[in-house]
Amino acid sequence: MKKLIIILFFQVVFAQGVPVSIDVEQSFISYDGRHPAHNWTGVSKEIKGSFIFDKDNPTSSNVDLFVPVFSFDSKNSNRDSNMLDVIEDYFYPTVSFTSSKITKEDNGYSITGILFFHGVQKEITIPVNFILDDKKIIVDADFSVSLSDYKIKRPSLLTIKMKDDIEIKFFLIGSI
Repeated sequence: MKKLIIILFFQVVFAQGVPVSIDVEQSFISYDGRHPAHNWTGVSKEIKGSFIFDKDNPTSSNVDLFVPVFSFDSKNSNRDSNMLDVIEDYFYPTVSFTSSKITKEDNGYSITGILFFHGVQKEITIPVNFILDDKKIIVDADFSVSLSDYKIKRPSLLTIKMKDDIEIKFFLIGSI
């Protein structure tokens, strides 16, 4: 009986939506770190996973993406190496997000799902913008996460710790 329910669920999901092919040359995810002495941005273009989009009913779409943490580049190899140590990439090599609900808002959409980072799963809601044309979808979002929520010990410089909140941005271009 469970197998039948699972098969029916996937038939309904995939019958309504179309897989989106992510353009890895133009798409990216980034984080902004802040410290009183300086700020920086790390960028990754290695976005992997699936994005099923229902053009007729975007709220029934599905997102399941992940990014290898080693792929973030802040243009400073020492800082990137320290970042990998702080987030313990040898235990937690990826950051992932799996949606559970997409809702239409007055000024766009919001995606609720599980962000898995540093061994911690936390439900978050991300405000997103969708731009659609005949063959392309552009999804962009800005949101912040707290490092302490994910049990990450903040590094310090000159005995001052970096800010707890990091800004996350993603910009996805896909073909539908």
